[in-house]
Amino acid sequence: MRKVIDLCLDMPMDADSITQTLRTMCLDPNYAGYKNTYAAKIAEGIGLNVLDIEAIAHQQGEDKFLETVFAAAKAHEVTPTDFVQYMDTIGVEWGITVSGDHNNRKTAEIVQQFPDRFKGFIFVDPHKGMEAVRELEVAVKEYGLHALYLTGFRTRLPANDKKNYPLYAKCCELGIPVHIYSSLNLSTAVPYDIGHPRYIDEVARDFPELKIMAGVSGWPWVLDFLALPRRHKNVYVNFETHLPEKMAQHGSGYEPYVYYADHGLTDRICFATNWTTQSLSVVDLIKQVEALPISDNAKDHILYQNAAAFYGRSIS
Repeated sequence: MRKVIDLCLDMPMDADSITQTLRTMCLDPNYAGYKNTYAAKIAEGIGLNVLDIEAIAHQQGEDKFLETVFAAAKAHEVTPTDFVQYMDTIGVEWGITVSGDHNNRKTAEIVQQFPDRFKGFIFVDPHKGMEAVRELEVAVKEYGLHALYLTGFRTRLPANDKKNYPLYAKCCELGIPVHIYSSLNLSTAVPYDIGHPRYIDEVARDFPELKIMAGVSGWPWVLDFLALPRRHKNVYVNFETHLPEKMAQHGSGYEPYVYYADHGLTDRICFATNWTTQSLSVVDLIKQVEALPISDNAKDHILYQNAAAFYGRSIS
């Protein structure tokens, strides 16, 4: 069994997190694109059908929807201790995680409880200016968290927006990396290309000391995405939230990963799941990597070595 590092290792969502996630995806028109993809799988994971709970909302109201979802989610909750034991059985040495509501204090509690198994993402709001910079510093120095996560999907800012730049500078000063969302999004509340890789290219040029993990696969701009680590020594990439098996499927748009995993980017592509959103187990996603038509050397690098190298130079 190969050793694994997961660079987006969700904690099992608690009942509140699942309820609010399904509420957003099923009932908020701006996120309707997620209802029949991610929401359907999340509902299935707690024994529900997304069409049935949507009907409950329409016929009996939102309160009944929330009550139904919460009860089902509560019955399927998994404790952090149970999850760590599961990690042991599938070879996951450690992963980066975040609390369900992206609260830095709560994330720190998880990391402090299992310091050898989890590192912690930091979420701050770039619109807050220097307040966000101070929050970032506190999260690192006082809470012991490990990496900033920025996503235009949430901040409504592309990676190269200058409101992000004080945070990038602080990351350089603190010696921590930043993970940056780079993919198509399905929300009509933001532009579809707010996560285009070209925005990360500008950041990498302006901050050559900043360690950047470009995440969420880059689809549909996969070649542009993979060009980032070809151009910049400080950029690595991962395919968080997207199925590894798609890399071997003709016409998926992910096929370049198969070539570059063994040709030129063997030491730059990392494993990351965001498995709760995909509603697939971590072990199933590991198996999808193992089944790819790439060398064992490439699999070792994707599943473990590249993440270890990326974080080994930033965090003791």
